Amino acid sequence: MLVKRYVVKEMPEAVAMIREDLGIDAVILSTKKVQKRGFLGLFPKTHIEVIAAANEQEPPAELTPQTYQARPSAANAYQRQMGQQAAEPAPPAPLHAPAATPAPASAPTPAPPPVAPAPVREPAPSPTAAPAPQEGEQVLKEVQELRTMFRSLLNSSYNQLMPAAVVNVRKQLLKGDISEEAVDQLIERGIRNIDGVHDINEQEFRGILTNFIREDLDRYSPPSQIALKSRVVAFIGPTGVGKTTTIAKLAAEQVLSRGKKVGLITTDTYRIAAVEQLRTYANILGIPLEVCYAPEDIKRAMGAYADYDLILIDTAGRNYHNLLNVRQLNTYLEEIQPDETYLVLSLTTKASDLEEIAGNFTQVRADKFLFTKSDETKTYGAVYNLVTRFQKPLSYLTTGQNVPEDIETVSTERLAKMLTGDQSYE
Repeated sequence: MLVKRYVVKEMPEAVAMIREDLGIDAVILSTKKVQKRGFLGLFPKTHIEVIAAANEQEPPAELTPQTYQARPSAANAYQRQMGQQAAEPAPPAPLHAPAATPAPASAPTPAPPPVAPAPVREPAPSPTAAPAPQEGEQVLKEVQELRTMFRSLLNSSYNQLMPAAVVNVRKQLLKGDISEEAVDQLIERGIRNIDGVHDINEQEFRGILTNFIREDLDRYSPPSQIALKSRVVAFIGPTGVGKTTTIAKLAAEQVLSRGKKVGLITTDTYRIAAVEQLRTYANILGIPLEVCYAPEDIKRAMGAYADYDLILIDTAGRNYHNLLNVRQLNTYLEEIQPDETYLVLSLTTKASDLEEIAGNFTQVRADKFLFTKSDETKTYGAVYNLVTRFQKPLSYLTTGQNVPEDIETVSTERLAKMLTGDQSYE
């Protein structure tokens, strides 16, 4: 397969170049905006980077009107646009055309006969051509359709373009709930990183993508535990994700392993058993618990822990698809003023729901992701989706219900192997 990269100002320009270089059967793998430096490296301008591919075993097909009529694509729209430009009137020829070659200095230059101006011909109106302002929109629309077509072809005719190693790794990533767009970007990066895509084996390609995923996860700050300088730590998230149990695990770890003086606060008075559940854990650990029924209770509770090393705060689990609940949570956080806030999410939740919930939580300060119930699922792609989209670091991963054992700091290397199907993590 032949893969080429283009950096252009406008998408129609890329379509024309792809058509000329790779033929009309080429597919656009990805597009993204890039900054291209101007004069002396200053005044950067936004361009479009386009990655396209074609099967190099087949020569580019000759472009004919019949071909365009049979194949609706971005090239079709661009061809119509180019046809209109070709029909525009040519400028008048000069009255005195220069000679093809200069005459010797000693020889006089004969005056050429005058040339009549070329007649101006109006372009014939095309019954199918759209008005000029709509043509650009049509090109962009058909480019998007081409990308959609490419995605749909991946599951049907992908084997014709890619070797089995690439196809199998891609299926594994999709099965793991990594978004389709992110998967194709990873595949593209992997292909550009090797010289002969048809010669690579599955294990090698899997290893290349594993490294990319690990690098992406680490880019937004390596996963970390509760910072030593943090004194007030809040936990937020939807109902049923296991915040209370997670807080109990972390409290036990801080008391038993680090010898800290820990106090608990809960604002979760919506669930009948929530307070009693956390009180049970507090009694087992021998640490106090303060209950806050309204934001104005926070100051009193914080005052009770004036000489404590660490205060862990459990907030109410609500339906955070509802933005009103997010705003109500924010009133508590404004009173608490935590040093760190953990957004707790369950890996058993659908990936699309997790993205919506995390998107709603951009209205409050959430510093790190904490994922629960990793033992109840075999798909972890949502972790990669959320970290790369919202650019927040990872922290802990819970692996069961046992307190305090079933919690660990995320290993990006292990997680990357789990996502690509590398069994060496087990």
